[in-house]
Amino acid sequence: MRKTLALAVIGALVAGAMVGGATMALAQGDVIAQRKENRKQTAAAMRAIKGIIDAKGATSGAVEQAAKLKTLELAFVKLFPAGSDKGETKALPTVWSDRAGFDAASKAADAAYDKLAVAAGSGDMAALTAAFGATGKACGACHEKFRVKPKT
Repeated sequence: MRKTLALAVIGALVAGAMVGGATMALAQGDVIAQRKENRKQTAAAMRAIKGIIDAKGATSGAVEQAAKLKTLELAFVKLFPAGSDKGETKALPTVWSDRAGFDAASKAADAAYDKLAVAAGSGDMAALTAAFGATGKACGACHEKFRVKPKT
């Protein structure tokens, strides 16, 4: 009886370790998927603002998109827990080795999104266009140091 009980306990521990490992891998996969989805939404918001600029439409249409960018950035920076560098990710190791730099780049993007929202609300197309350019530079600065460069 004791031998059976001991084997059952060992079996349960082994099964728990296997499930725990699978859960950790799944959680990492999920956070990578969340990062990808976040950036897809970010790109869509940027394209929407670019469409407003190109169409010389009312700048007020960009206010909602700028707010969305800010919300997405606040969530994005939290999607890089330790260990989430494994898997199908474009994040460079510098995200984790230079976390202060990554956080600073995120804050710079966040500040650019604030300025973009103000410009969008101003009704001034020149201001919106300039803020959009500055936002693109803030995004690009982060990509330069923390994201795998696209293959050409």
